[in-house]
Amino acid sequence: MADPSTHLSQQQIELYKNLIDFGKIAVPSLITLLAAVLGARAGYRFALRRFKFEKQLEFINRQVTEFYSPLVGCRTRIRASSELRVELSRGCNTAWRKICDEQPQPFLEHEKHFEPFKKQIEDENQRFPKYLLPLYDQMVDIFTKNFWLAEDSTKEFYKPFCRYVELWHRFYDDAIPPRVLEEVTIDEKDLLPFYENIENNLSHLRKELSQK
Repeated sequence: MADPSTHLSQQQIELYKNLIDFGKIAVPSLITLLAAVLGARAGYRFALRRFKFEKQLEFINRQVTEFYSPLVGCRTRIRASSELRVELSRGCNTAWRKICDEQPQPFLEHEKHFEPFKKQIEDENQRFPKYLLPLYDQMVDIFTKNFWLAEDSTKEFYKPFCRYVELWHRFYDDAIPPRVLEEVTIDEKDLLPFYENIENNLSHLRKELSQK
């Protein structure tokens, strides 16, 4: 069989040689360029995922520090005061019974001995509007300003909680007729699901932060 090169001119032979030499240079360059493009794309996707992850982490952190933790803190303070009130009430009842048992009958100095207990009762009656109701107001303020940080399950309690606090304010402002009070309910037991929700969400979010 005849050599095909014998039918090619010197110019054609040189052209083929140049094409072969160009291929030796161009193919590796194309491979390098393709690898660079693919690497850049992978790097961009990784950076995008990293950015989304950091934003999610930042959001959860704000949920914990600006919403759930302050709410639970106020709730814990209120609960501690309520538990102390119950403890003191029991202590007063026990102490008063002992005083009554120790005194001769008839108990002629009843008012004298009862005066400290009367002061304690008066103080207790003023403690809720003076110290605890402002904590409820603080919770409403936190809930209102940071509503966007609340989980959907928590948002459902916004109206009932605001209603509870608003009713107490109107009660102490004598803005609700006594007969109307017979028709509405002001019971903190209705808020127990709300308290449970914020405590559970705080625990869940803190756990999620610790695992990221």
